Parts: sequence; structure tokens; C-alpha cells
Amino acid sequence: MSTVATQIDGDEPASAPLRGLAQQPSKLFPSLFRSLATDERLTILEVGSALPETVDFFSRYKCRIHFVDLFAEPLMQNLHRVSGPEEMRQEFEKLLKFPDGTKLDICLLWDFLCYLDDAALRAFNNALRPYVSRRTRVHGYGIHHLAIRLENKQYGILEEDTLSVRKRRVKQPKTHPHTQVEMREMLSCFDFERGLLLPDGKLELLLKARNNIENG
Repeated sequence: MSTVATQIDGDEPASAPLRGLAQQPSKLFPSLFRSLATDERLTILEVGSALPETVDFFSRYKCRIHFVDLFAEPLMQNLHRVSGPEEMRQEFEKLLKFPDGTKLDICLLWDFLCYLDDAALRAFNNALRPYVSRRTRVHGYGIHHLAIRLENKQYGILEEDTLSVRKRRVKQPKTHPHTQVEMREMLSCFDFERGLLLPDGKLELLLKARNNIENG
């Protein structure tokens, strides 16, 4: 299990800017932060590794970031070997084992959901549910149609409107892209707030907790 929890108290010195990184603009990412005060403590889930530019970006906030590199977990190469939905949920619960009382403000899922088959997507949703409150918001990517080919990319954060992109070092899991209608049915914790079609055929997505989620 590759989990790292990083505590950041804000106003920490920024590191030197990274050079040579590919960049991707984002029109939706900034809205994650518009309703958040920079002096409030945030709890964040990042399903990738702790990239330096991402840690540097969040140095302006008081926050606790849970880096859980789900892309690198053996489970992602062996979804077909899990015997059923209950075992699948238990596997994700082991990976998403946060301290009691944890409620996530922001979930950075990138294109992780596109690598989960139907059973795994439901299991991930159910494992995440205890950590979701009505203020939880999600940023991620989907696909506009099922013929879109996903590249093995890793995302980081340079600025609110600019993401970094590099080739992911771990083997790319098998893709299981879903339509937005399918994702909405299987992600019962969340509603789709906004979506934006990108030139490469992917959808940039913002999700918010559904109204039936308890406050926390």
C-alpha cells in the first residue's frame, strides 16, 4: 500500500519552479477553490503520488493531503481476479483507510475512474462513502465516447488553472471507460456539477456530493 499523508500549514516557502514539464490548462479546476477560504483547514485525497509541484501548490493552504497512489496498486492489474463485489469493496477499504472522523473536502481522481470496471467503480464509491460530506467536491476526467484512447499520463498541479502532465512510470492498467450516464449511476455518492469537452476527446469533470450525503 503506497499511502503518504502530508500535513501543510500554509505560507511555506515555495520550491524552485520545475522546468520542462508539459502543461495542460484547466477551466474547471479553479472552481474547486473559489468557495474555500485560504485560512481554513482542508482535507484532500490525491489518488496519485506526491509530486513536488502538487505539494508546492498546496503550500498556500492549511491542509492535510492523503496521497494514495492507486494507479500503482497491484489491485489495478488484477481486478479480474477479485471474486465479487464484497471482496472488491474490502480491497478498496484497505487502500482508503483514513483516520476515524476524516471527511474529505477535495478528491483529485484524475482519470482513475476510467480504469475501473463496473463492479470496481461501485466498490470504490462504497469504500469512499464514509469520508464524503456534503461539502466534498471531486475533480477528474472521463471520456466523451468509448473510442477515446487513454494515454498513461500522470497529473500534478502547477497553478489553479494549469496542470502538469508527464508519462506515468507504472504500467498502465486496463482501461474501462464509462459514459457519463453510466458513471452517474455507479457513483451514487456524487452528482455531476460541470463537464467540459477537451480537444483530445476527454471530459474534464467536477462532481459534488449528493444531497442525501450526511453532513460531516
